[in-house]
Amino acid sequence: MPPIQFTPFSSQVLRLIFCIFLATVLLSLCSAFGTGTEDASNFLSVMRGDADAGFARAFEPMEFEFPRDHGPHPRYKIEWWYYTGNLKSDSGDDFGYQLTFFRSALTPKVQERSSNFSANQIYMAHFALTNASRGEFYSFERFSRGAAGLAGATGEPRYSVWLEDWSARETDSGVVRLSAVDDQTDPGAGIHLTLRETRPAVLHGDRGLSQKAPEPGNANYYYSLVGLNTTGFVTVDGKKEAVSGVSWMDHEFGTSALAEGMVGWDWFSVQLDNGAALMLYCFRRTDQTRDSQTFEGTLAYPDGVQVAIRPGDFTLTVTRNWKSPETGIRYPSGWRVALPKLNCQFSVEPLISSQELHTEFTYWEGAVRVEGEFNGAPVSGWGYTELTGYQ
Repeated sequence: MPPIQFTPFSSQVLRLIFCIFLATVLLSLCSAFGTGTEDASNFLSVMRGDADAGFARAFEPMEFEFPRDHGPHPRYKIEWWYYTGNLKSDSGDDFGYQLTFFRSALTPKVQERSSNFSANQIYMAHFALTNASRGEFYSFERFSRGAAGLAGATGEPRYSVWLEDWSARETDSGVVRLSAVDDQTDPGAGIHLTLRETRPAVLHGDRGLSQKAPEPGNANYYYSLVGLNTTGFVTVDGKKEAVSGVSWMDHEFGTSALAEGMVGWDWFSVQLDNGAALMLYCFRRTDQTRDSQTFEGTLAYPDGVQVAIRPGDFTLTVTRNWKSPETGIRYPSGWRVALPKLNCQFSVEPLISSQELHTEFTYWEGAVRVEGEFNGAPVSGWGYTELTGYQ
């Protein structure tokens, strides 16, 4: 059989082939992220018990080694790399961006085959750009298999994760370059950004072991890189603008699922102007009420001290809602967060309400603005919020 010539046409054909695997991918991803659809709730059982007997599970804290552990962990079923950031252009416009890569394993082991396209890993990537000054939001999606150079990740000798020409690549110690351009739609959008680490990784849960449900092993390894100094360019409608700001990177991997009766989560990342960084999340039940026993997070002080936030340490109050005109889904669109034990309280407001991603599974993720008090002193900041499982 002659070798396959990788032309634009064959690329389109391959994308169609990848969609054949989509049901399997979504089965895993819906379990991991909780889309809140009826099918997603039925899929949760697949991520438990014998179905995952060949995959590794997270039972106890691990010793992270970077940059190696920025790379992939194929022994675990699911993994994602989540970049979000808040930027300002030289002309004063406010932007937010999201570039995320998801890895889902179809089988615990790779079956040896002669084809370079043989793979047991499926990758998905989401790219979104918010132009708050113009009230515009763009979102894009890609799928590929982890083979033939189409998609993949490495940790050594350099960290990288990519799907076609969307990528996050380490260029120097503690420096990563993000690149994502979508010129297949009108209007197109793109980012070319350089992120520089300024502080150690923040380890969530028990030294990076983040429990997702009471069962042993139903947990992920989870850390964040915060305070990432960011410079570069964004492009919208063919207009290229220089930007600078701050980014946040989440990396999480494991073989886990939402607990029975949970359909999604609310997640917040906050970076304050006093140097503090805060991650908070809580799961929601099928009736959309929040499960107070899964309120969890981490506060990283400017001096590097990290404090785990447990259930009962904070309250989250919705101050207003927004209904999507495209899907009819009703989302929270303003919050009041209080952490009385830490003498901290603040409000969270989206830069714009319309930041709903219309991908294979619909969810809301967008740039937010923060105002409040920290140890009695006024603070402000920026961040990102993710809302999954709303109907």
